[in-house]
Amino acid sequence: MPESGLILVAALSGRAIAQAVARTGAVAATLDQFGDADLQMPARRVAGDPVAGFDGQALIAAARALAPPGSGLVVGSGFEQAPELLAALMDAGPFLLLGNGPEVVRAVKDPTGFAARLATLGLGELGVSHPETRFEARHPAAPEDWLLKRIGAAGGWHIVPWDGRPLPGGHYLQRRAAGRPISVAFIADRSGRCELVAISRQWADPVAGAPFRYGGAMLPAAVPQSLADRLAEAARRIAVAFGLVGLNSLDLLVDGEAVSVLEVNPRPGATLDLLERHRLGGVMRAHLDAAAGRSWSPGSPRPGVIAGAVAYAAEALTMPADFPWAPWCADLPRPGSTVEAGQPLCSVTAWGGDEEEARRRLSRRIERIVADCARRTCHMENTGDVVSSLQR
Repeated sequence: MPESGLILVAALSGRAIAQAVARTGAVAATLDQFGDADLQMPARRVAGDPVAGFDGQALIAAARALAPPGSGLVVGSGFEQAPELLAALMDAGPFLLLGNGPEVVRAVKDPTGFAARLATLGLGELGVSHPETRFEARHPAAPEDWLLKRIGAAGGWHIVPWDGRPLPGGHYLQRRAAGRPISVAFIADRSGRCELVAISRQWADPVAGAPFRYGGAMLPAAVPQSLADRLAEAARRIAVAFGLVGLNSLDLLVDGEAVSVLEVNPRPGATLDLLERHRLGGVMRAHLDAAAGRSWSPGSPRPGVIAGAVAYAAEALTMPADFPWAPWCADLPRPGSTVEAGQPLCSVTAWGGDEEEARRRLSRRIERIVADCARRTCHMENTGDVVSSLQR
């Protein structure tokens, strides 16, 4: 445990990580941008936005006010595009980072360096490749073959088809690849040990302007054992090459026997709630232990399939104080807060005996909560297009 007995959580949306930390018996204090109603105290809402990230000065000031020196530090989304802010946050306590350091984050989120390092790992013998990456709009090039991505961004909202124009600052091109989206969650430590926790099947919830907006995921995905073994070995090689520790995930596309590695998420990610329920005792204890150099085990898997997704508001609304949230909802907006059309309303989960049943129950629950909110809340005039946070 950290010297102070407290673990500081910092993420654009910190509720899932904070709850997971609390389940280990540690005291969690949280800094995030949403301040959801189900975010346990102590917590502070920090200025910033889902696109640009945290206001650095506000984050550092809030961290010093909330956590004493020597506290542990677990981070989620919000630092991949600003590893220097992670370094400043660590020094602000100073705090004991329980996860990947700034240099590791910078390495896996540098598209050129990431691609070059992958090319040295012999992934081709596993049937694993990485799509071609470019930093300039070289011609001749067919725009329809390329996606425009923002460096260090998460959640899929930033990915759009390339229109052939010069690239904005902080963006790059990645050649389109075929396949179904899969994510491999794994825990690694500095000794080179790497253990696959779960393979999840993921999907998008596209809207105008954000065709790859994060929709949801379910796990464990039913995949052939031979594929699972190849994915586990690919994750191990990548973890060792970059020095990854703790809970991470690897986003891929699977097309028959062919696998395309898209990116590494060097932190607990969007499926943390599902992983916590999938493994007996959760996975956060193993994350903390692996990051701290202690012996660790992610626990045995539970039977069944769990699915989770973001429910997006169909229209702008203001939440009443007495709204009856179902127990399968999380990341709840505070009473009186306004949720714009297209913004995340809440997160929803559902269990099933297999993937089909879990997805069916999840879909019904999303339809129900969106309809209930539309019926029981105060409707607001649509104020225009809003860029959604997809990490809620």
